[in-house]
Amino acid sequence: MRFGFLRFIQLLSIVMLIISAGSGGPKAQADYRALAHDGQASGQAKTQEVRPPATLPTETPVKKEVVFSRHDDVVPSVAFSPDGKRLASAGDNCVKVTDLETGKELLRLKNSRGMSYFSVAYSPDGRMLAGAQSMLKEKFSRREGDNTITTYIYYGEVLVWDAQTGAVKVRLNDDSCPSWALAFSADGNWLAVATGPTPEDRECKGVCPAFGGITLWETSGWKPIRRLRGGSAPIRALAFSPDGRSIAGGAGVIDEGRGASVENEFKCEVFLWDVVSGDLKQKFPGHTRSITSLAFSIDSRLLASAGLDRMLKIWDCRTYELKKMASDQMLSIEEMQTISDATSSKSGKNEMPPISWLNALSFSRDGKQIIGGSGDSIIRFYESESVKLVGVLKPRGWPFFNAVMPFYDPITLSGSPTSNIDRQNRIIHRGLSRGMGVIRLGLWRFHPGTLNSMALAPDGKTLAIGNFDGKIRLLTLK
Repeated sequence: MRFGFLRFIQLLSIVMLIISAGSGGPKAQADYRALAHDGQASGQAKTQEVRPPATLPTETPVKKEVVFSRHDDVVPSVAFSPDGKRLASAGDNCVKVTDLETGKELLRLKNSRGMSYFSVAYSPDGRMLAGAQSMLKEKFSRREGDNTITTYIYYGEVLVWDAQTGAVKVRLNDDSCPSWALAFSADGNWLAVATGPTPEDRECKGVCPAFGGITLWETSGWKPIRRLRGGSAPIRALAFSPDGRSIAGGAGVIDEGRGASVENEFKCEVFLWDVVSGDLKQKFPGHTRSITSLAFSIDSRLLASAGLDRMLKIWDCRTYELKKMASDQMLSIEEMQTISDATSSKSGKNEMPPISWLNALSFSRDGKQIIGGSGDSIIRFYESESVKLVGVLKPRGWPFFNAVMPFYDPITLSGSPTSNIDRQNRIIHRGLSRGMGVIRLGLWRFHPGTLNSMALAPDGKTLAIGNFDGKIRLLTLK
């Protein structure tokens, strides 16, 4: 009976969504065209119907595409083995290893204490595989005048396995601090773990100032050698420079904005530390939302950062200057029209393209391009120096939709672009929480985001992407 009632509510929601899409479609389409020009949905767009001349970005060809149905839901991290023969993926509260030659699942590695995996990484020699996991431990609230202050405490653990057998080699538990991201140094001597928020006073039960940072573990004896302290928010993204001299960390909120220190306003900063001394070289400001990904160029000269503010920024690690940044809409007008035309011709619904952000970054092996994995599952290729969009890649079957997607009130979708993306992202970014689901039909002004992770193979010819539908897609480029 309970199942039948839920089914009735879902069907009723679908009908309401269809009605709202049908009645509000033309206005939504006009508003979106205005957004493509000036970033704001203004009333002037109601009569704007002229399409800009299309200078289309190059459609990057795919030589081969293989899909593995490995997980039941979001895949927050994927990693190639150094020889390119295996792929590790996180999801379903476990890590799975796939043999890329046979397509068989070789290993299924369990979690600890009911925690969720957020990152996986192979050591450079391919002998070790590490997984970072975290979970909310406790929360408590108290009133201060008209305000309610809630403190959240997370715990975590890193498991390091034998990459061939899956046997646990060591458990890294640094005072139960959460673990969000992992990276091995190029020589394999260090393992960096992004963490936070870590309360300064572990016994604090009231207003608890906290900080995010990176813990450096020496892999020879598995001892925490150095702790790199960032700001008041957890470090959610990190990257080792190829020369091993620097490490970058990006701040990001967790669980609907919770997790930053209550005493300090959250700052979306990128931190650059010296690995040997532990000194903070520079803080790069400029992002207005959480940092989602970081990547160094092959020569360690450039650092690319992406965030939920839909920005791609390129920093010079020698002069500490901002060299270039990509469009804040992450879609060119031409690309919007291309996607809109392609979708319209197939479905006849004149569906509008999504506003997206980059969830994953990688420099091409020759260093000439930056590859960005977007929340809408489109792969974007940018020139490294100019950050000009030079190509796009849409995997087979794009756009992807789950049969059941989080429900969004049509009224909510009429707000500002930034707030809408934030609301959706807070619900399903990296699949941490879910809302009530109905089938998504009709116009879609904002995409909920389906690409959660991406990795470039050692030979630079294959991309692996992990999606919200639990599938792993291997794209072999021509």
